[in-house]
Amino acid sequence: MDLDLVGDCGRCAGLCCVAPAFSRSADFALDKPAETPCPNLRVSVPGRSDAPCGIHAELLDRGFPGCVAFDCFGAGQRVTADWRDGPDAARTAFDSFAVLRGLHEMLWYLSEPLPEIAPSLGEEVAGAAARVAALADDPLGGVDVDAVRGEVGELLGRVGEAVRAASGSSGRGHARMDLVGQDLRGGRAARRALAGTTLRGALLMGADLRGVDLGRADLLGADLRGADLRGTGLARTFFLTGPQVSAARGDAATTLPTRIRRPAAWRS
Repeated sequence: MDLDLVGDCGRCAGLCCVAPAFSRSADFALDKPAETPCPNLRVSVPGRSDAPCGIHAELLDRGFPGCVAFDCFGAGQRVTADWRDGPDAARTAFDSFAVLRGLHEMLWYLSEPLPEIAPSLGEEVAGAAARVAALADDPLGGVDVDAVRGEVGELLGRVGEAVRAASGSSGRGHARMDLVGQDLRGGRAARRALAGTTLRGALLMGADLRGVDLGRADLLGADLRGADLRGTGLARTFFLTGPQVSAARGDAATTLPTRIRRPAAWRS
C-alpha cells in the first residue's frame, strides 16, 4: 500500500474541527454540534501549511486533550471536496471523511509489521489490506464500515494470538495474559507483568505503567488516557496508535514503535 496513514493538518480543510460533535467534558472545553465549525477553527490562509486550529499549540492548556489525542489516520488530507464550497460539497466532504477515517484506521492495523506470523496468515492480512484499500478508493460507494470492521477485527484477533504464541505468551497456562476489556485504571496496573498480554479494550486511564515492559502486548483499543508511560517499554507492542500515545504521559525514556511519532511533550 502506498498510503499516508498519519494525519497532516496542513493538507486538510480542518474536517476534524467541523464534522464530529463533541460535548463539554474532561476532553473538550465546550459543546460543538456535528458538522459545525469549532470556534477555534481559523479562516484558511492561502499557502499556509500549518494546522487550521487557532489554538493548536495550546490545546492541552485550553482544555482540549480530546483534540490532542485525535488522529484521522490520513483520511482528512485524502478528502477532495471542501466543506466550505456549499451544502453539496460539505455533504460529500463529511460523508467521505466518516468512511475514510474508519477504513484508514483499519489499514493502520493491517499494515502493522509483524514478522512472527506464518506466511499464510500474512497473506490473509495482505489480502484484507488490499480489499480495504480498494474500498477507500470509493468512500461514497455504500461501504458498510461496521461490517468491514467486524471482519478485520476477527482477523486481527487471530493475528494477535499468533504473535503471542510466537512469543510464548499464549496457550495453556497463560489465562492471566488475557486482560481484554479489564478495568485497570489508576494504580490497578502498577507492577504487573504485562509483556505479551492481550489488553484489547482495557481501561488504563491514569494507570501507573512507569518502567513496565509491554513487549508484545496487544493494545488494540486500549484506553491510555492519562496513563503514566514514563520509561515504559512500548517499542515491541502491536496495534498501538498515535492517538493512544498522545493521550498518555511519557518521556524521553519511553520507547515507541518506529512508526509512532513521539509527542513533542515527551522529548524532555
